[in-house]
Amino acid sequence: MTYIPPERDESALDQTRQLEFTPPPLAAPGAGLPATGDGGPVDPFAGQAPEAVAYAEPAAPRDRVVFQFIWEAILLLLTLNALFLVYRRRDALFGDEFDGLADALSRHALHLAPILLAALAIGLSLRLGAVNLAAPALAFVITVARPFEANVWIYMGYVAGAAAVAGLLYVLLVAAFRVPAWFAGLAIGVVVVAALPVTYRLADPGDVVTLPGPPNGLYLLGGAAVLAVAGGFIGLAPGVRDGFSAVKRLADGEGGRSASAVFLLLGGTVLSMLLAAASGYVSYMYALGPIEGQHTLNFGPYADLAVAVEPQLLAFAIALLAGTSLWGRRGGVFGGVLTTVAVWAGLVLWGRTVADAGEGSWQADYSQAIYAGILLVALFVSFALDRLGRPKETIESDDGIYTQEMRPFEPTTGTPEGTGLFDPTLPDATAPQR
Repeated sequence: MTYIPPERDESALDQTRQLEFTPPPLAAPGAGLPATGDGGPVDPFAGQAPEAVAYAEPAAPRDRVVFQFIWEAILLLLTLNALFLVYRRRDALFGDEFDGLADALSRHALHLAPILLAALAIGLSLRLGAVNLAAPALAFVITVARPFEANVWIYMGYVAGAAAVAGLLYVLLVAAFRVPAWFAGLAIGVVVVAALPVTYRLADPGDVVTLPGPPNGLYLLGGAAVLAVAGGFIGLAPGVRDGFSAVKRLADGEGGRSASAVFLLLGGTVLSMLLAAASGYVSYMYALGPIEGQHTLNFGPYADLAVAVEPQLLAFAIALLAGTSLWGRRGGVFGGVLTTVAVWAGLVLWGRTVADAGEGSWQADYSQAIYAGILLVALFVSFALDRLGRPKETIESDDGIYTQEMRPFEPTTGTPEGTGLFDPTLPDATAPQR
């Protein structure tokens, strides 16, 4: 039996009240919400906005210049010791040739100034990483060439112009034609030497007006020393050293020809050639040739054959003993001046020893070997300071990461059943399926 409910009045039984709803007026987006400083609404569910993090690149490691200053402190002690020995024997060394010690030091300093200038020229080319062998050739040619003009000041302009042109040709070969730096310098040096006979044909037939007497050599050597020390301090700047490295990469053909590297190569090369030209100019204009007396100077054309050495070779040795690297970039500050004075004092003492021993003695026979030994010691010093002055190599830590080499898994054979060891042997594909 089915129950059938009675009919109902749906409208009467529906007691639900219909509410009247009026929508609010449209408001601007974000109205009623807290606002930020710039007037924008704050989304309460958005959370805190992430801050922008600037990822800084790690700073490039810098050279360890402390070893260079340690070597210069050693050079200072050696120089003071050598000067003290010269002072103790001043009467035997200078008494018969000069009026006094001040006169002797002034004359010797006048001869040392062009050697220091040549050492600066060679050292600058070494630090650029582009060894310019034309610098010592230019210094030599100017000392024997005849002037184009009787006026020495106009002739100075010719010398400076020739040095600048030689530097431009060198940069053109290295930067534009990618010629190796050492060969480009050798080629420019050959051109400079080959132009020497032309100077005799074009030289002024009149008498050359020489400078009014040699100046005080201490002032001239002091000016060259100021240039050396100022250049050394400039070379300590990390940006300058990085520029030297860029020039070396350019000269080696490993880096691009950026504008900064090319301009630094151009400026450094021209400055190096001007220093070399100044060295030859001072030697010629002040007639720094042989002086009466046997022991005035014991190197270059100023001494007898037994104790003579070419100024260009001596300039190379001084540049390397000062701490200049053969591989570019690194160099000294006070090393050039200290080495020049120390080598001068040592050679003056050695020349006196040779004179006391007489001709035919082993001191006279082995004098050239002494100079070869100085050059070998200079090479060792340059190598050692270059290796010690390089940035310290940083060893990255493992931070707890297991970095031991993983060995391939070798399954254990003959393992008894029930040991729980996993056998990675795959089933044979040809075996019957169960």
